[in-house]
Amino acid sequence: MFRALVVEDQTLMRLALMNEVQASFEKCVVLGAETLNIATVELQNSHFDLVVIDPGLPGFDPTSQGDRVAVVDRIIEASPSAIHIVVTGSDNRCEANGFRRIGAAAYLGKTGLAPGVFSDVLDDISTKGFSLRLSRAVMTKPDYRFSVLTPREQEAIDMMAHRAPGVKRKEIFSRMADRLAIDAGSAEKYYKQARAKLMRQGHPLPQGL
Repeated sequence: MFRALVVEDQTLMRLALMNEVQASFEKCVVLGAETLNIATVELQNSHFDLVVIDPGLPGFDPTSQGDRVAVVDRIIEASPSAIHIVVTGSDNRCEANGFRRIGAAAYLGKTGLAPGVFSDVLDDISTKGFSLRLSRAVMTKPDYRFSVLTPREQEAIDMMAHRAPGVKRKEIFSRMADRLAIDAGSAEKYYKQARAKLMRQGHPLPQGL
């Protein structure tokens, strides 16, 4: 079974990254660690195939390049056979190149990361050897969350509401099917169920629905 470790001190971000990793693999177990000490213990006790690292961990100065390199270097040394992905909110190309030299396989800026990103990043790594995605503000519409929807219905609404101009609904259903490991007909069903629920509840529909 595929094993992954997410090393991130911010709880909500750690849980979000863990969910994204979990969604990228059919059979996997994902652990989360808030500190380098916890991560080190887990790496000593178990084998991991993937390690996601935020270099600005507690006990280190997140503005110090030396400290950030030390965090990543210690984790890579403790798990030499794993794929290492650095995820940071203060990203730059120079730092990405430095982490690549010490063994990181990918470097991602947090701003602009979208659902499904880890599947795309792993594809980049397998074909190019390294994946670089710097932060960029890409949002043109707000996010919505509706308590009346199931997780899959919410995902259907999200993907449809954020589709680019000119993208047909059938294409979104196909992407949704790939992401959720279902067929396109089922993806369309979830979308229609979600839309009907929102209309019955009297919620204004997000633009694009």
